[in-house]
Amino acid sequence: MADSRFFKTAGPFTLGRLLLALGLDERWEEKVYPVGQTFTGVAALDMAEPDQLSFYHNRRYRDAMAQTRAGAVLVQADDVAAVPKSAIALVVPDPYRAYGQIASLFHPVHSPRGQTRVHPSAVVHDSATLGPGVVIGPFVSVGEGVSIGAGSVIGGHCLIEAGVVIGEDCSLEGHCTVSHALIGNGVYIKAGARIGQGGFGWAMDHSPALQHQRIPQLGRVLIGDQVEIGANTAIDRGAGPDTVIGSGSVIDNHCQIAHNVRMGRGCVIAGHTAIAGTALLEDGVLIGGCCAVLGHLTLGAGSQVHACSSVTKSCPAGSILRGVPARDHRLYLREEATKRRKDRQGGNDTSR
Repeated sequence: MADSRFFKTAGPFTLGRLLLALGLDERWEEKVYPVGQTFTGVAALDMAEPDQLSFYHNRRYRDAMAQTRAGAVLVQADDVAAVPKSAIALVVPDPYRAYGQIASLFHPVHSPRGQTRVHPSAVVHDSATLGPGVVIGPFVSVGEGVSIGAGSVIGGHCLIEAGVVIGEDCSLEGHCTVSHALIGNGVYIKAGARIGQGGFGWAMDHSPALQHQRIPQLGRVLIGDQVEIGANTAIDRGAGPDTVIGSGSVIDNHCQIAHNVRMGRGCVIAGHTAIAGTALLEDGVLIGGCCAVLGHLTLGAGSQVHACSSVTKSCPAGSILRGVPARDHRLYLREEATKRRKDRQGGNDTSR
């Protein structure tokens, strides 16, 4: 059960309302479910009460499923038999995704829009435009010509520099800085993120003087709709072209996105990953944690990079890469198997 001191809670909701959120309302007429039954929230299988909903998507939790007190459980069709008779089995293609939809219904990120509120300690430039229902937290600085769309919330101690555009229903947690950026709607930026600072642009001087020349960073950061950016992540503005983050993309905590990177729609980047300048990630690229992607290369649409890999060359759509340097995961596995076999033959069995 989510702690109400930290999470806003909506509801209770009838099962019929939950089915509607899942797109399962056509089953009402079939009388498969008691649509009038009321639920107050969501919880894990081993913590759920009869008025709560849970989900089951991993058979490692079979014991928890057998003992759950949940009133309803989201499951795939193959797992219906595992649901206790005391619970309603809600059959969905992807229980985890469906759980996310229901949890978002009970715990919405955005409250209904109210009046625009600016904390007395905030500094908002006279030329800035705040849409209806915007909330500006304590010690925020909003610069000249900034535009913040309706329903957006700017957390305490954020710095929004001149000319920045933030769309509707965005949320910036505390201590974020944003400059040289145009941000779409529904973007969620977590605490301490840095958006739009100058990239790492230098012309190296290899003479004894070592007087390296800074290259002005004259581009912007363009962020699409429904993007999430993790805590303490840095996204540098472009050097001349723009740095682009496609709609629906998710970037975890402590990531570095360098200047001129172009990221397509629906990309997912796990924590501590660094992407060097002018790399192109096509739609749907997935990158595990602690990866490095060199600059000026292309990761084709739908490619996947395993954690702790280093990508040093471009790859076609649908590639699955692993290792240092990153290569096709099947080749990587064959190489590892060969190494283990040679070690055993040499009397040094590293598999123990």
